[in-house]
Amino acid sequence: MADVSEPADATSGHDVPPSFADELRRRAAAFRACAETEGRAAGLFAGLDERGLPGMADMRSRSERAVRMLTQVASVNAAQALAYDEMIAAGGPDDARAYVEYEATTRRLLALMPADTLAD
Repeated sequence: MADVSEPADATSGHDVPPSFADELRRRAAAFRACAETEGRAAGLFAGLDERGLPGMADMRSRSERAVRMLTQVASVNAAQALAYDEMIAAGGPDDARAYVEYEATTRRLLALMPADTLAD
């Protein structure tokens, strides 16, 4: 049987670059996965604290803060992806009304980003 080739302009699922919204969804999923890991760490620190290891209560508290922060960042990223999809469906960035609504949503979502930097 002869080799079959696809036309040069044909795309497979791997050739199509992800959209901005797809990237935001991937990041949201990654932040959620990190939050789950931090949640498990908080549980481990709690167990070590119960056994009397010094500093574990503080570590548990930091992990719990990280869980809250990561979960919030994941939610904001997911909401931003939806807002982007809605803007594209309404006509994209060239549609003035769709873009203004997208910008307003972006500002509201930025205000929801956590203020806790976990730096202390």
